[in-house]
Amino acid sequence: MPNTKFTRLFLLAAFLFLLLLSGCVQTTDNNHFKAVKGYLDLSGWDFNTQGPAPLDGEWEFYQHSAALPRNPEKILLNEKKDFFPLPSIWKGKTAQGIPLTKQGQGTYRLKVKFEPNFEVNSLYISGVLSVCRVWVNGNEIASSGTIGKNKQSEIPRKHFLSPIFPSANGYADIVLEVSNFHNEEGGINSCILLGSNEQIQDVLSYRRISGAILSGVLFIMGLYHLIIFLVRRSNKENLYFGLFCLVWCITTIFNPPSAFLVTKFITMDWSWYIKACLLPPGIAIPLLLIFYHSLFPKKYGKIINWTYSALGGLYIMYILVAPPIAYSAVAVSYFIISRTAYLYLFTTFLVDLFRGKKGVIFLAPGYVALAYSELDEILFDLNIISSAEFGLYGAFIFIISYSIFMSVRFAEALSRVEKISGELEAQKKTEQSHKLIQIRLSKMLDSVDDAILAVNRKYEINFSNRAFTNLTGYHTENLLGQQLTSILSKPDCATVTDFMRKIPQLHATAESNIKQDNFQITTAGGSILNTSALVTLLDVEDELIYTLVLRPEEKPLDKRQFAVWIMKKTLKDWESATKFSKADLAFRSGLWNVYMEKDGYARTQTLDRYLSEETLPSRPRWKNVYATVEFVLANSQLSEDSSSELQKALARLKKMS
Repeated sequence: MPNTKFTRLFLLAAFLFLLLLSGCVQTTDNNHFKAVKGYLDLSGWDFNTQGPAPLDGEWEFYQHSAALPRNPEKILLNEKKDFFPLPSIWKGKTAQGIPLTKQGQGTYRLKVKFEPNFEVNSLYISGVLSVCRVWVNGNEIASSGTIGKNKQSEIPRKHFLSPIFPSANGYADIVLEVSNFHNEEGGINSCILLGSNEQIQDVLSYRRISGAILSGVLFIMGLYHLIIFLVRRSNKENLYFGLFCLVWCITTIFNPPSAFLVTKFITMDWSWYIKACLLPPGIAIPLLLIFYHSLFPKKYGKIINWTYSALGGLYIMYILVAPPIAYSAVAVSYFIISRTAYLYLFTTFLVDLFRGKKGVIFLAPGYVALAYSELDEILFDLNIISSAEFGLYGAFIFIISYSIFMSVRFAEALSRVEKISGELEAQKKTEQSHKLIQIRLSKMLDSVDDAILAVNRKYEINFSNRAFTNLTGYHTENLLGQQLTSILSKPDCATVTDFMRKIPQLHATAESNIKQDNFQITTAGGSILNTSALVTLLDVEDELIYTLVLRPEEKPLDKRQFAVWIMKKTLKDWESATKFSKADLAFRSGLWNVYMEKDGYARTQTLDRYLSEETLPSRPRWKNVYATVEFVLANSQLSEDSSSELQKALARLKKMS
């Protein structure tokens, strides 16, 4: 059954994953509009319906380390044509086989043709590592800082550009000067968009609005869970989750997919902005693990928490003291480490899902979205896709799924509290009722010698007298409100169930009482007490109460005692029916030795030992006992009652262990 359930849940998760995957596939076929050898023909691109065009493909490209002249076209004219794809980072070789360095200077060029009737006059450029200067049709239109030939002369300032250029009758010659001395990797790793100024601003607005919505929701969620923690400090998971939401809120407003939302409101130094982008994962990953283990404690949870917290702390200290390098070995290493944390979370989630932990199914969409966003990130880092915009949305869905899970848990806890409060209130009223009944009954029944127990229609104990306390060891104050079944040794056996079903029928029948033998009670000391119960109906001030008069039954004989009893009865019935003696029985049956004394008196010493508990052998000859009874039954003219009683006794003896 667990495997079947797990399979169904896994299929559900796979369906959601495919749904997300299909939702993120571009429906527009952009493969027909790729730049080839520095030229891109967009004559067939409808900017009105298809929006801004991505300028992906082979750009004319030259990497160099010398200082650039004022007009980069001089370099482009003097160099032999070479090509390199955009978006991509500087690694490998160009089309001409020239190896690329991670740091240095480079010039991109792309000639674009488009329909003149479209108003195409703006670019959207992001993902530049580190500084970019933009030329269109020979005119410099924007820069993200100061191009330099080393780290000292290069000054990065902006993280994206959306310049406007004069329309040139369906033609644009785009030149990008890039220098990188501040990042571990160089190049342009995001696609560049071409369109009208209105379209480019719409792209920016959409990303900023979506980023603002996501960050706003995360901020409210974080604040909400922190307030819950302040109200109920015992629930530490609300603290961890609230802080995690706030950290991810900061990540959202600083991230490129949100079009660097924070730059819309404040101006930050470029280096500190990079640090602000890199710092949140150092806090978020340990918080996420601590939060998960507070919800689902694991055997090695504390060790894992401390390990990732230490790594996160070291990473944060490094980012704060080291120069801002977005693709440094430390940043990349921590990125890989953080993915091991995600892998651990995903694995433990599947284990919890397989084990059927309550509420874990609510987390399935979040983990599927997170898995897809991680795939998106990997494909982006491998330059297979030109953007990883789903990353924020995947993390957001992941956080929402946990928020839903916690909300459900909180609602269930609140419901349990309300239910328990109601039960306590009802119990309080019931206890008061029990005490009143006890006072009334004690005046009537405390002096009775028989043990008496009183219960109401719900089989709740209302009263017990002193004789009951003496018999069982239970005191009345400890029994009030308890179920009758709580003191029965076998409350679920058919006899007891049938007996208790008959009790409420007393007031509807002409019978004045109901009797039940072998009514077993567990005493306060833990022993089993056999009683006979006689139930009568008692009216106490218009309230019907069932009183159980309990009398202890005699202790049943064990096998040895019963064997002595049955041998005595057999001998008595033999002598009464045949008028023969004990010696005759021993002689005629051939089962017992008979010794003749000198005086002629026959003695049956062996048979005599079976007529007393004190002389009964430690290992009796049970076959001789059975055979003696059977001989008397077969060779005596016993009355019907005596014969029947002896047969039943023999059958009972044989069944005894």
